[in-house]
Formats: sequence, structure tokens, C-alpha cells
Amino acid sequence: MDTVFAYRQGTTFLHKGLHPFTKMVVFLVIVILSGLWLDIRYLLPLLILGFVLAYIAKAPAKLFLFIVFALALTWFPTVRSTIAQARPEYFKVLDPEWASTGIVTINVPFLGLERLGLTYGSLYWLAGRICRFATVVTWAIVFLYTTPISDIANTLYALKVPPSIVFVVQITYKFIPYMASIINQIQDAQKLRGWHLRTMNLIKVFKRSLPLANPLMRRTAMIVEQVTIATQVRGFGSGKVTPLRDLTLSLLDKLVIILFVGGLIFAFIAMALWKVGMI
Repeated sequence: MDTVFAYRQGTTFLHKGLHPFTKMVVFLVIVILSGLWLDIRYLLPLLILGFVLAYIAKAPAKLFLFIVFALALTWFPTVRSTIAQARPEYFKVLDPEWASTGIVTINVPFLGLERLGLTYGSLYWLAGRICRFATVVTWAIVFLYTTPISDIANTLYALKVPPSIVFVVQITYKFIPYMASIINQIQDAQKLRGWHLRTMNLIKVFKRSLPLANPLMRRTAMIVEQVTIATQVRGFGSGKVTPLRDLTLSLLDKLVIILFVGGLIFAFIAMALWKVGMI
């Protein structure tokens, strides 16, 4: 069954040329940097590099629609956070006068809210937030698309990670895309029967969601039972697990790890001394 955000066998350099441990380290570094940096000037190169790697890995363009869908679903907390960035004292690197220049603002002298609205600084913060999310998702697509879960699991076993944690990683890796495919199948099947959810009436939304919820609950119960049987068959928790792949790294792997880990250390130092990546 074809699932989204899952490994696709390929012959590209990212599929065959790097050890899974190297790709795990690189992805972890990108996630940390994306979480630390707020300035779009530093996040944008990471995003562009992610797009380049996705192109090299031949990742389907349709996977990146997830970025648009996720941003659309989180529009309310995004807007709420954006209009709360209107106060000039929030900006330590950007020119406070420029950052606090109002576009549409309002003073709220109660509940400790004070100034709310859109300023140049809040829009700059919003651009960084969108770029940060897109960066993480893009690198996640590259990592998941080029690295099979078996290689990830064996690498974690070789790192002496407890089997219970590895099992949770495996289940999460498979469960989310698999459930997304199941939901799509149920929706398609119900649409063929004339089902649709489009309505502004909340009561009708609830009633019309039942044809989707009932089969989804049954399939979820079946999946849980299948996972339970699978863990018993594989002897989960019965003893020590022997990894099928070691941590022998090539010279290229070592250079890539040194480059990214060194870059992360330098980023920490630069943030502490010169506030690099902050706004």
C-alpha cells in the first residue's frame, strides 16, 4: 500500500551515498537550528538547501503541499501570535523603531496586553515562523523519503538505544502515514456513495462525520490488534536485540557529521556572543 511521507526506494546519492546515522545527525542539527533561530535571513538558506536536497532525492512535489495544508490549519494561533509581537521591547537585534512601526495596531490597556496588531517587526517574525516550519518539514521529507525504517531501527540498535524506544519510533514512523492513507481510502469510498461534509451547520457536520468515524474506529481497532500480534510474533521484549547494520562510517560520512555538528556548536557560540539568528 502506498503511503505518504514514507521511504521510496531509489538510487540517488541521498539514498545510497550516506549512512543512516549521518542523515539522522544532519536532520537533528537542522531541527535544533530551526528551533533556535528566528531570523529569516538565517533560516532561508537552510530551506533552500532542503529544497535542493529534495530535488536531488527526486521527492514528489505533491509532498510539499503538506506545508500549505498545515499552515492553513494553524492560521488562528499563527495570527494570534503575530499580532502579539507589536511591542518594540521584543526585538533585540532589529532596529526597535523600524520593528515597532505600525501597519494596523491597537492599544489594549487591560489584561496586560497593551499594544496589538501588525508592525514591520511582527510581519518579519511571521516570515521567520513560516520559513522555520517549512524548513523542518522539507528536511523531514528528505530524511523519510531516503531512509528506510529498517535502517533507522538498526542504527538505533547499534547505538544501544533501548528496544522499547526503537519500537515506539518504528510504530510512529509507520502509523502516521498509514493512518493518513486509511482516512483517504475511507473518504474516497464514502464519496462514491454520495457522502460529503460540506456544510456550515455544526449539527450536520457531526452527523455527516459518522460515516467517516465509524469505519475509521473499526480499522483502528483492527490495526491495534495487528500490531499486538506482530509484536508477539517478533518476540518483542524477549531479550537483547542484535542490530543488522553496524556504525561503520565512510570518510564522507565523518566529514558531513563534523561539518554539521561543528556548525551547530558555532551557532550556539554566535547566538550567545553576537545574537546571531535572533531578532
